[in-house]
Amino acid sequence: MADADLVLEGGGVKGAALVGAITALTSAAEPYTLHRVAGTSAGAIVASMLAAGYSAGELRTIMTELDFSQFEDNPGIFARHFREIGEGLGLILHEGLFEGRFLHDWIERILAARGVRTWGDLRDDDPGSSLPPEQRYKLVVIVSDVSRGRMLRLPWDYRDLLGVDPDTQPVADAVRSSAGIPFFFRPFRLACSPGVSHGKGEILGTDGGMLSNFPVSIFDRTDGKPPRWPTFGVKLSARLSLAHTPWDENADSIQLAKSLLATMQRAHDQVFVDQPSVASRTIFVDTTGYNATDFHLTQADKEKLFDHGQAAGKKFLGKWNWVKWQQGDYTTLR
Repeated sequence: MADADLVLEGGGVKGAALVGAITALTSAAEPYTLHRVAGTSAGAIVASMLAAGYSAGELRTIMTELDFSQFEDNPGIFARHFREIGEGLGLILHEGLFEGRFLHDWIERILAARGVRTWGDLRDDDPGSSLPPEQRYKLVVIVSDVSRGRMLRLPWDYRDLLGVDPDTQPVADAVRSSAGIPFFFRPFRLACSPGVSHGKGEILGTDGGMLSNFPVSIFDRTDGKPPRWPTFGVKLSARLSLAHTPWDENADSIQLAKSLLATMQRAHDQVFVDQPSVASRTIFVDTTGYNATDFHLTQADKEKLFDHGQAAGKKFLGKWNWVKWQQGDYTTLR
């Protein structure tokens, strides 16, 4: 058995591809034990289930059999007549097209089945970690605090930035916030101290991908000691090139908004991914042709995404060499 931490990129309904990569890691000739996991959006959903104790096989069943159309819950009148009225008007008058209650309750139910309800259930007693005791959890999810314009690393930032005890807060609340794709899901109201929220007692949390869709460095040691094991990343895209996405000069305002959002999600993390030390420990899964907000993926589509993730994971492991990476030899690993 080998050891590793894992960071999962967000990607909406493409979570089956993440599970495929996890399957490759955990079923390798020398299978990996994944100690800590972090993620954003869909990555947060899969990471939370992994931290709760679900096996790769169980994750595959959950993510491929789930009917994503159930996420389209309680739409307002403009969402129900989205195409007839016009996309722009619907987005202006609503915080999001869908309430996201089904998404929250589904996550809550899945985690509770493994005894995980609050962050106290995910405490990680790991004295060998460089993290301070108050940050020793099996899971970290990224949330965008749109009330105050900042990134939250939950549960790490609950006490200092939200003024509440992380061990009392529901894990499902944080995961639902992180998975709240802008324009599609309404922001989630996260509890916080009135003292840090102008007396309101809550902030609006939404898709962590707005600020960091791939927090790959989150578990890297900061105490100057060599890492005990690698932190792998799984990214739901092929390696980015300068000609990554052709721009349509006749694009309308909605297409422009989507492009701006995609650029914002990629730009922050691309600085890290461009570094050879990061690219060489990242599994790149090509999900070209699949949209993060396609809530009507077929069973065949989900199986294909899983297969892409598993194939990418196996390809990565065929090149990976922990000793060479520690020595700074990244050329043969990319």
